[in-house]
Amino acid sequence: MKRRSSVDVDPGAVEEIPRPGSRIVRQGRAAHGWLRQRLLAEREVTFPLATHEIAGHLQFTRGGVFAWFLLDGQSWDFRTLEDRRRLWDQQAYRYGQLAASRPEGRPIRLRVSTRPYPSFEFARSLDEETPFPLPQVEGGESWDDYLGYAQRRLQSTGLDQKVVALGVWIAPTPKASVRAELIQGAESPSRDTLALIEQILQVEKVVSGPGFDGRPASAKEMGFLFHRSLSMGIPAPVFAGVGGDRWELEDLAEFTERRVWLSEPYASSVRVLSEIKGNQVGRSVAVLTMGVMPERTWPEDGRDPWMVAGNRLGFPIEWSLSGTLLSARTLSKAIEFEQNRANGIAQHYDEHQITPPPSVGRAIQAAAANLDEVTEGDSRTAARFMGTVRLAVYGASEDEALARARDVVDLYGERLNMPLQHARGQARALREFIPGEPRAQHGYQRRMPVRYLASAMPNVDSALGTPTGPYLGYGIGSARRASRFDMHYGPEVLQTPGLFPIVAEPGGGKSVLIGTLAYNAVRAGQPTIIFDPSGPLARLAELPELAPFSRVLDLTASRPGTLSPYQLVPDPVREAFDEGGVFDQLEYARAARRAAAERQQLMFDVLRMWLPNSTLRLPGTDVMLRDSLRRVAERATNRGLRDTQTNPRWIAEELEEISEKAGTEQQRELARQLVEEIKAAAEFPLGELIMPPHRAPIKDDQVEGATLVVVTMPGLMPPPESVEREYWGSEERYTQPLLHLAAFFASKFIYGRPRDVRKNVFLDENHLMGQWGSGRAFFVRLSRDSRKWNTAIGAASQHPADHLSIGRVDALMGSAFVGRLTKESTAVEACKLIQCPEAYAPVIQSLSPKPRDGQGAAETGEFIWLDPLGRLGKIRIDLDWHPALRAALQTTPGRPRPSVSIAPQPTPFIDPELFDLVPTVPVEEVAA
Repeated sequence: MKRRSSVDVDPGAVEEIPRPGSRIVRQGRAAHGWLRQRLLAEREVTFPLATHEIAGHLQFTRGGVFAWFLLDGQSWDFRTLEDRRRLWDQQAYRYGQLAASRPEGRPIRLRVSTRPYPSFEFARSLDEETPFPLPQVEGGESWDDYLGYAQRRLQSTGLDQKVVALGVWIAPTPKASVRAELIQGAESPSRDTLALIEQILQVEKVVSGPGFDGRPASAKEMGFLFHRSLSMGIPAPVFAGVGGDRWELEDLAEFTERRVWLSEPYASSVRVLSEIKGNQVGRSVAVLTMGVMPERTWPEDGRDPWMVAGNRLGFPIEWSLSGTLLSARTLSKAIEFEQNRANGIAQHYDEHQITPPPSVGRAIQAAAANLDEVTEGDSRTAARFMGTVRLAVYGASEDEALARARDVVDLYGERLNMPLQHARGQARALREFIPGEPRAQHGYQRRMPVRYLASAMPNVDSALGTPTGPYLGYGIGSARRASRFDMHYGPEVLQTPGLFPIVAEPGGGKSVLIGTLAYNAVRAGQPTIIFDPSGPLARLAELPELAPFSRVLDLTASRPGTLSPYQLVPDPVREAFDEGGVFDQLEYARAARRAAAERQQLMFDVLRMWLPNSTLRLPGTDVMLRDSLRRVAERATNRGLRDTQTNPRWIAEELEEISEKAGTEQQRELARQLVEEIKAAAEFPLGELIMPPHRAPIKDDQVEGATLVVVTMPGLMPPPESVEREYWGSEERYTQPLLHLAAFFASKFIYGRPRDVRKNVFLDENHLMGQWGSGRAFFVRLSRDSRKWNTAIGAASQHPADHLSIGRVDALMGSAFVGRLTKESTAVEACKLIQCPEAYAPVIQSLSPKPRDGQGAAETGEFIWLDPLGRLGKIRIDLDWHPALRAALQTTPGRPRPSVSIAPQPTPFIDPELFDLVPTVPVEEVAA
């Protein structure tokens, strides 16, 4: 069918309209589809870097010179409201000072990223710190296997270190001569150079103050930041920036070469590709932009700082804040305009006799408040920030990146009422994450007081633990970071005691923590003794790698003579009396005599504990016992034996001889009665541990050859203090000296070694230690000597008072662990133990939450840790890195736990196929 135009035209010019199914239409549609596909296809994003050169912490860009600083981490968890206010006020003051340092305002760039945990550096440093680890045994793991387990665990989890970089605009791009003088130095710098240096020093003084505690970034750190921004989520090369302190124009290609951004015009993410050692690694990155930010009464509203809230999501979040800090001088006209506009709107409603909506009244009040702050307030209240706030998440695929983006949107929308927009132009928004790149001047521009900006707290961190030592667990507070614990860092480096109490109710993870610490110490070759009344920790001695170096001492089933009092007081160590190559013979002889006297006194105490009250009241009992002890000492000397080889059974023989030679019937009867009581005690199963049935000298026990000793006493309970001794039964009477001697057994284990040797004592169920006098004395003595004798003491109990009531050891603590305590009064008392405000008692009550109906078994092992450096934070003890150790420390009967593979898992940083190829960036030591 033909149609003619409705207007008068030349008939020859009339065109035939093609039918919908004709060939011409099909060709047109094909061309249109091809064009649409061409326009919407994924394409490479290209742009030149705005950076011309990097020299130290100075960055020269097309837009001017930036000085970059790394902000130090600030503690936030378990701080009082006043401490948090102070930190907030300090950061607001820093931003205000930066704004006031330039009349037109000061442009800034804030970049928050993460650095993968340096697992290779961890393994190397731990290996260097351990000169004599346990040797490998057949069927057991080697030291390298032990390091490999922990290293793979650290590589396969997101236990990252936060990096907070602040870039401050200094001045427009200087002339080439000024730049050369600034970088290379000059004997007589020009006036422009001096002015630029003065600006740099002024900014550096502000950023280095409290709240920021910033330091200039190094060229290597700047290189890492560029790699992290251009290849988000992809491991940065380990050699980034090692060439020197300067990146020149031709060197910047290292950041851009073999890196490609791919994006579609309306896509929801950007595909980032990079080549590492011949392997292509890709990540999908989704950028979110902060929308209208609500009013907040911070910190009174009790919410987290708004840049910290996302730390608990379990995956990294990258932040970029780009804008200008505006001074009061710059803001005055804009604020006056806002007030006049609000008043004009209200007057317009009045003219028409219409009641204005409530929003008009709020706008007038806000404009008046802003005008008052800008014109009358100090730098904390007058300054404003104008710019964009963006964050980015990434994943191995677009679906993973978008799923994480949804989690972030839900978190900020629900908890903080801060809407995040997933806007178009993802590649343009992602470019703002690169240091020095220009920001978009349109859309999502936020203006906020610097006090609101300071409430972001980007450098809040929860670093816990010591710089050295084995891997213990990871933080579950304001940051998810790996923690190491060197139990001897306090005594050796900080000059603090080595005692650390462990408090938690049953099922809170005390035994797991003790077992983990003991295992790590024994693998490092450190002599370790564990007092475990119930006995499950004895399974550590069954591990193949520990079995040849372990000994289990069961106080109810050990061989006779194990607890001979003569062996439990060691001879003095000669090396302890050698100072500067001069041996102090006099003091050594005195120490030897004191040790011999202490052995006799210890044996005397044991004999009196065996005797009933009726015998102890007889006149001459103590005199006869001491006489027999002197005779036994002379027998050992005459036979050429060491005092430690004395057999306690010789005492009964000496008493029999005294009975035969006694001058009076009363003395003979007393001696016979003592012999009968002592023999009866020795024939009792518990008594054989002290007095063996044979008469031969006792060989020196080779306890020093055992690296791990586990002392158990299942079913053995101390005599009740509330019951008078005369009402004790035989078993209670014979139990008391065993507990007394167990304390001295530990003394020999500790004090029988040189002072500088690392030693460890773990006391599970420490409340039992306080139920008998010698136990209390041993605990207090060991706590006081922990620093001098380089001894770490882990004392576990179910109530804080069990520690605080034993000899005032609260002043002797180097650190402390507090687990779940559901009773409120107990949790409040635990706050005193770890020196935190009592307001945090509910946090202690919520640790390791018990499972609800329909849920599986709860995961225990959550603690609040007061580390040796005085920092407080929540930590979860990690046993998934070593399945065999976790199985050995499982103390809950009948609870099956699925095995966890320690094979490296796909993470944002390491792909499985690149696990052995891509090293992480090592930590760079920074001089104080």
